[in-house]
Amino acid sequence: MAFAPWLAGMRLTATRMNDAAMIGANVFLAYRSAAQSIGTGADAAVSAVAWDDVQSDLLGGWSSGSASRWTVPRTGWWTLSGAVAFDSNTGGTTRECVWYVNGTALGAGRARTFGNTMAAVPITVEARNLPQLLTAGDYVQLVPAQNSGGNLNLSTGSYRSYISIAYSGPA
Repeated sequence: MAFAPWLAGMRLTATRMNDAAMIGANVFLAYRSAAQSIGTGADAAVSAVAWDDVQSDLLGGWSSGSASRWTVPRTGWWTLSGAVAFDSNTGGTTRECVWYVNGTALGAGRARTFGNTMAAVPITVEARNLPQLLTAGDYVQLVPAQNSGGNLNLSTGSYRSYISIAYSGPA
């Protein structure tokens, strides 16, 4: 029997049927195509990646006025995925990205690349793929951090950063 987001005795409504049809759908996909400078130090929401190349926003959760945020249009389970790509720089030992919801880092939302010395090549940090129960109006950000000792740009071209959000089902 297939999964259905309703229980016996519930009425079939357009909303419930649309929710069921959306399960697994990728509803948001965006890239950072231009360089963005990230200061050295700990992660902070102010440094969140500002998405400038939106490929898909099926539910209208992104706005150019708040380009680092994707706002949840309906309460439910969502799967967050993405990556942050840093330009080459041999300074420091850490490159990382962290999922934030409503300006706060998520538990289990941090991914890090660490080395005694960093390679002189662009480094991509894959964000953790997280299923997350979110409420309508919550906003999601992907926040980079690095400790090179100075500002470090995000990579562009084939290394560029991305975010992808899929609807996983009703709450």
